[in-house]
Amino acid sequence: MSSIKIQKGKRIGSIDYGRKRIGFAVSDEMLITVSAKEIFYTDDENFKDKLLNLIKHYDLSALVVGLPIRLDNVDTELILEIKQFAEELKTQLNIPVFFQDESFSSKSATETMIRIGKRKKFRSKKEEIDKIAACIILRDFIEENIK
Repeated sequence: MSSIKIQKGKRIGSIDYGRKRIGFAVSDEMLITVSAKEIFYTDDENFKDKLLNLIKHYDLSALVVGLPIRLDNVDTELILEIKQFAEELKTQLNIPVFFQDESFSSKSATETMIRIGKRKKFRSKKEEIDKIAACIILRDFIEENIK
């Protein structure tokens, strides 16, 4: 796969989109580490403004949105919803928006929490899973497209 051009010295952000919660993560400027930053609740009428402000705060060069790719390539209602959400962000932010397969990111997030020794009580918090899933989406994107 050809390398995607990303502005050097700037962070990349990622979103784990869900109908109830959206996890948000950010890389460092060198694209070496990724950090979970925030959870946004979609029932908050201001969540899009809060998300946009945070993205602007980190001065991102690009945004990666997790997309649950299906083997049959059929766009489900959720996939269409994610694509529409990403298009709205792209229009409002004027930065490139990329998609990354997130089919197993939540499962990987739980496995990661087990591996690093997080207690079951912590692992049961869906918010924590969503934040770590956003990190996994971003890490996978960087590994597959930039490094």
